[in-house]
Amino acid sequence: MSKFGKNIKKIRNVRGLTQAQLAEMIEVNRGVVSSYEEGRAEPKIETIIKTAEVFQLSIDLLLKSSVTVNQLSGFALPEIAKGKGEVQKLPENRQTVFDFLPKGTVGISCRDIEPSTYIKKAETILAAPAKAVVGKLMLIQSEGKKYLGKVTAVNANEISLDNLDRILHQPSLMLEVMGIYSPIQQISPLEERVLQLENRLDQLEVKLREI
Repeated sequence: MSKFGKNIKKIRNVRGLTQAQLAEMIEVNRGVVSSYEEGRAEPKIETIIKTAEVFQLSIDLLLKSSVTVNQLSGFALPEIAKGKGEVQKLPENRQTVFDFLPKGTVGISCRDIEPSTYIKKAETILAAPAKAVVGKLMLIQSEGKKYLGKVTAVNANEISLDNLDRILHQPSLMLEVMGIYSPIQQISPLEERVLQLENRLDQLEVKLREI
């Protein structure tokens, strides 16, 4: 049995997500997430790939290892989203931070994006220029405002997103979301003890396999 269920539960705890929110992000229903976490079912390959893409984790890590808090809270993110809300490119000497992402990837503070169920204000969207395609999670700028959502329809100079009642006309910017960076959150002493216990159990499991 893989460690996928334990890992997505830890992802939820660290990111502060409900089962329903995680289910929406990885394109399954809430009951499926519950069955994964409780070990009653194993994920389809499509779900594994989607989870790896959304949280920028390797498939091997999701299935075979215990994801750590540091891995879930992201990497050393430079200051890339400041100023008056405009998209800013990374300084060349900091570009290596995003070597694993497509060329042209930028970071945009969620504070500069219209409210969405996909994000929290403290997070940063990592996104790269792309054409709007139905089903993709995209960041679209229209009439000076940035909107985040899954594309549901694309017509001539018009785009519809799943979480908007309006149609976005003549978008001036289209970015495909590559991942979401979430700063390390303070955890309670109880949560820290639970994480330590999980680590000890994982170490014990490894030793038992070696016997």
